[in-house]
Amino acid sequence: MHKVDKIKFMLIYGEEPAAECYGYMESNQEGHMIALFNSYGEEIDLHGGHAFVRVRSLGKFDNEDRDNFYSLLESDGVG
Repeated sequence: MHKVDKIKFMLIYGEEPAAECYGYMESNQEGHMIALFNSYGEEIDLHGGHAFVRVRSLGKFDNEDRDNFYSLLESDGVG
């Protein structure tokens, strides 16, 4: 099961956001981050620098069913 957390983030390398940015972090079953997404659900390049603080957990989804991932984002107002 993967987990989706809502996060507050700041980019360290590249252009910094003009205001507080909220986004989403996807973690695998071991708790390792595997992807970052902005507030629109678009993936952020992990090769740049970033700092983030977890705000809250949105829930978990089955590894084979990505639709549940998007359902979690929609429940938070994305899309």
